[in-house]
Amino acid sequence: MTFEINHKSYTVDIQNDKIQSGIKKFLDLNTNIDTIDLLSAYIKKTNELVQLENSLEELSSKIDVIKS
Repeated sequence: MTFEINHKSYTVDIQNDKIQSGIKKFLDLNTNIDTIDLLSAYIKKTNELVQLENSLEELSSKIDVIKS
């Protein structure tokens, strides 16, 4: 996967399709990306993961209550 960031190309070997699609969800890899775009995508993805973590914790606590 190649990123064009501030008019420099960076190639990263990402062999997991889910990671690639997650990156493409927040970044248009067909255009030059500014540093702010990259930072914004990182923050959006981090927020998405935090929300999933919170949901898992909530479900886990419900399971613990059911077991009791």
